[in-house]
Order: sequence, then structure tokens, then C-alpha cells
Amino acid sequence: MRTTKSRSRSITATFMSILLSVVLAATGCAPKVVPVDGPQISALMLTNVTASAYDTVPFMWSVRQNTLQSAGTSVLHANNTNGEALLLWRSGSPLLAVQRWELMTATSKDLSLLVPPVGMESASRVRARWYVQKENAFVAIVAQNGTEITITQQGLATGSKAQTLAVPVPSGLQPDVLYGSGSIANGFVLFEAPQDKAPFVKPFSLWLLRISNGTTTWVRCGDASVFGGGFYSGEGPSFARVGSLLYITRSHTKIGYIDTAAASPSLTVPETLNTLLAKLYSEGPTDAESPLMAHLASDSDILIVKYPDMYWNSVYYAVDTSGAVLGRLRADKTSIVSFDAKGQQGFTLKTAGSPGYVSFPSIDLFESPVS
Repeated sequence: MRTTKSRSRSITATFMSILLSVVLAATGCAPKVVPVDGPQISALMLTNVTASAYDTVPFMWSVRQNTLQSAGTSVLHANNTNGEALLLWRSGSPLLAVQRWELMTATSKDLSLLVPPVGMESASRVRARWYVQKENAFVAIVAQNGTEITITQQGLATGSKAQTLAVPVPSGLQPDVLYGSGSIANGFVLFEAPQDKAPFVKPFSLWLLRISNGTTTWVRCGDASVFGGGFYSGEGPSFARVGSLLYITRSHTKIGYIDTAAASPSLTVPETLNTLLAKLYSEGPTDAESPLMAHLASDSDILIVKYPDMYWNSVYYAVDTSGAVLGRLRADKTSIVSFDAKGQQGFTLKTAGSPGYVSFPSIDLFESPVS
């Protein structure tokens, strides 16, 4: 009898649960499943590019939604007498861009220019420079004398005083700065240094200089042999920071990263990401005069890997922390087109007068060498 009553109550409860769900759905009270938009990546289209000038138009790439959105309004006109069309900027509202001396000639209210203090504009001494948004200041590393490196930080407010940190160099080390981030109160600098004891080809070691409240610590992170040599022989490196991970590549060989927050940081070469790199290399241009290097960027905690397709169109791959491709952009002389992870074409933005250039933000607005 108890079993029959128990089964009857169970059936009744199930029926009432189903009935309640139907009623809630019918009355609009049922919980709705909100689709996840995924990462929103900021970018700038370089348009109306000539030998002497270019304009920039912001757009937003919704990677998982496979969409592109742009107001189509230029926020910057720049002189481009050297033909390089370089732009250092950071996403936000308004956008932040570094003044390249007399490069930028007209801006809108949607963009703010950052002008480094005069003392940080000397190309003869400044080895690297970057902007720290929290402190609204620039940090610069000047040439070392062999035993000491000088790191200077200066705010952008009128009358702000420069703060200087003198860092002793470990005996026998001849470091060159590769990348810097953060302030002299809390930051890091990545260096490379040749190992003079090697009999023939000198391997290059990687060193992380950690800075915390004026105290500095040198930590060795391995060497650059995975990249085929030092960063300053041949084509220079490309960097992108995603959280505490600093991604590095040089030449066409590998992409690695260093976890700058790890207790014992070391250079890691992720297998999935480098399988992608090998695939891009095999499917890239066949008429290149020399091996092509991938270029790195990041936004919204997503790594972006740039590599040309076989027709020399620039292609930008949005990659998650596991190395899986979430989507990609293809930029040519007439348009920018989005694709999802499966290769399904999404939206198209027309870019009249563009050579197919897309500029992504820099977390640290890092610049080296300063020129």
C-alpha cells in the first residue's frame, strides 16, 4: 500500500512540475537563456592611405557572433611621410593614442592623444618606453652603463616630477630590453642577454626583472634558442600580453609565452598554438623571399595572430588560451570580412582606399626602440 501511494505521489509531483513549466512559459515568466556574446575586440581600419597620410576608423569585432560594427567615422588623420602607417593606441572611451611627434594632425572628441614628457623623447638614450594607464604616466628605460639600468617614470600632469629607479645589473650580464609593463611601483621588464661563455654561436638567455615597491628581482626564464637565436639578429620580435601571460614570437619558428606572475617563470611553447602556426606557414604565400613571421596583438583577453594568406591578404586569428581559433578577419584592399571558427563568412566592412591594414590596441602602448 505504501509503495502504491509513494508511486502515486511521485507521478502527481512530476505532472505538477510539467504543468508549472508550461504555465510559466505561456505567461512569459520562464527563465530565458541569454546567449553569450563572447569577446568584443576593438580595432582600427586604416583608410584613404596614401604615401603621405591616412585616416583611421574604429570598428568592433564580435568574435563568437561573427559580426562587425562601425560608425564609419574617422577619429584620426595622420601624416605618414615615412610610409609605415604605424599607430600605437589603447581601447577605451575615448581611445588613447601615443603622439608620434608631428604625425597626428587632426583628431575627434573620440580620441585622446598622449604626449610623452620631453625628457623621454631622446632617441639617443631611451631604449624603451610604455604608458601606464593607472598612474597616467610614461615609463622609460635609458641606456645602461654596464653595471646599472635606469628606469624613469613621469606623470603627464603639469609640474609632475620624474621618479627614477636605479637597478644594478647582475655581474657579467649585458641585457637588452625586450618588453616592459606596469609602473616602477609594480611592473616587470623582459630582457635578453648573450651568454659570453659559449664557444661559437652565442645563445641568448631571457631574464625577467620584477619591480615591487622599489625593490627589484632578476629571474632567469630560459633562453631564446627555441626562436632560432637572439631577438636582435634578423627580424625583430612581436609581443602581446594577455593577463599575466606575455606571448612572444620571432622569425617563423615558434610562439611562446612567459607567465610573468608565476613564482618561477619559464618560457612555454604551447603545442596547439604552434600547430596553428605551422598550418598558417604551410598555407601562406609561396612566393615569399624569406620565411614570414607572425605578428601578435591582444584585446579582451584574446590573443590575435596575424599571418597572410596565399594571396598576401592580412588574416587575423582570434585565439583562446587553449590555442583554439574562435574566429578570424580577412583584410584586403576593398573590405574587411569576418569568419567564425568553422570558416562561415559573417559580416563585411567596405574600406575604400585601404591597403588592407588593421590596427589592434596595445595594452601597454609599448614602444622600442624609441625613434
